[in-house]
Amino acid sequence: MNAARFRNRLAVLVLVVVFAVSAWHVGGRLFRAAKQDIVEIQIGHWLLHTGMREAFDAAIAGYQKLHPNVRITQIPVPVRSYAAWSRTQLAGETAPDITGMLSLNEELISRNFLPLTPWLDRPNPYNVGTDLEGMPWRDTFIDGLSAMANLTPTSGEVCGVTLQLNSLRLFYNRELLREITGSDKAPANFAELKEIGQQIMDYSARTGRRLVPIAGCGPYARQLFNTLLPSQTQRLTLTISPNRNLRVTSLELASMMLDGRVNYDTPEIRSTLNLMRDASAMLTPGFTQHQRDEAIHSYLQQNAVMLFAGSWDYAVLAQDGAFTTGMMPLPLPSADDPEYGRFTLGPVSEAAGYPEAMLGIVRNSRHQDVALDFLHYLTSRATAAEFSRISLRISSIIGTPPPPDGSNLKPRLEGELPGFTTDFGWFAADLSSNFFQREIHTAIGHKADVPAFAAKLNAELPRYLRDDISRHLTQIRRDTRRLDAQVVFHFTLPEDDPNHTSWTRHAEVQHMRQLENLHYRRHTTP
Repeated sequence: MNAARFRNRLAVLVLVVVFAVSAWHVGGRLFRAAKQDIVEIQIGHWLLHTGMREAFDAAIAGYQKLHPNVRITQIPVPVRSYAAWSRTQLAGETAPDITGMLSLNEELISRNFLPLTPWLDRPNPYNVGTDLEGMPWRDTFIDGLSAMANLTPTSGEVCGVTLQLNSLRLFYNRELLREITGSDKAPANFAELKEIGQQIMDYSARTGRRLVPIAGCGPYARQLFNTLLPSQTQRLTLTISPNRNLRVTSLELASMMLDGRVNYDTPEIRSTLNLMRDASAMLTPGFTQHQRDEAIHSYLQQNAVMLFAGSWDYAVLAQDGAFTTGMMPLPLPSADDPEYGRFTLGPVSEAAGYPEAMLGIVRNSRHQDVALDFLHYLTSRATAAEFSRISLRISSIIGTPPPPDGSNLKPRLEGELPGFTTDFGWFAADLSSNFFQREIHTAIGHKADVPAFAAKLNAELPRYLRDDISRHLTQIRRDTRRLDAQVVFHFTLPEDDPNHTSWTRHAEVQHMRQLENLHYRRHTTP
């Protein structure tokens, strides 16, 4: 009995001690902050790739050296849970002062993030002494922050900045390529890549060494196909683009398929399936079931000669590989390719790149001025150069040197406009895309049957396209109702209010939404 009473009292004592220590720690920190006038802000992001957290730490240390009264803490969150985490934090008004904007839509951005537009036409104060001194902050970014503006087309406000540009590259093991082919020269086009792939497979069969040409996984294979296959629809885009804007969206393609204007027997579209078949034959068998880490591990273990991946993976390849890694844009079919050349226009421009590390300031931050100043510091020439050196990634700030040995990561500025993909990825509810992916096994690998795959798509895909269009138009109508309130709100503002005139922008977007709904609703029923 006494022993039981003693254990209970000991448990209570432990709880009291833990509570006291916690209270002392939290209270002491708050007391020190109040006494020393310490300002604490947080930055939340999903950028956990090799070198990124170290780059943020270096930037934070540099800023805190200039501003001893500021304490900055980074909160890295795994990308798989980041979308749910960020939405929860924003809804609860507990988001970090600077929060990454991955997977956020226009409504969430406009509601929760501070517009940076008023500061974008002013110089970045941390660029004094560089060739960017006096230049508007907006113009110091390679794309002029057009990617950020595209996230909020209705309001026209820019609510964040980008730190980096991503690119997709074919990485290759120079020593292993030289051992197999007698040269470490990279392939110039798809025909040469296919020839090298055959040499690798012949070498593997001859020596008994299990090698594949390209380490593959499900996510990166889709990226590879989305880069390679549009080469076959470049010329077709010029003739069938509904709005004559040199683009064909998934919604427009779905409409044309349901109208019978094109299908998977259309020569250019059938050629995309043939090209997918040929490319998949060079990937790891069963690649659709593999994940990114497995593909990278296979490449680093030298079980594959090449790896198609993003520039965000270069740091781990450079640091962990026991060999020299070369890199190049994915070789596309050339105009003189006997099988795939007749539909292509040539290599595609990467001038816009793929913006990465999109950061904004939340509206409920208690230290918006400090957060804004840190974003200025983070996007200055000097900090961007150091950030790029540590993270081994391409900066979004103009004139920033590429990371060591990473010049080929820079986006290719010259080239043609891309064609369109035919798998309906990321369209509406992804019903069409999911069907495509479920049946893709028919058209890939060494037993591919492209005609059978095309026939199945032609026969069964239309019902999924109708469902996706219906889901898309439901969202369009929801947006239209939301815009009703925004148009009225801005129109009723005083005429001297700077936001009054934006009612016309909201009305224009609403009008376009209504037209889209009227034009495509005929496809929602058979």
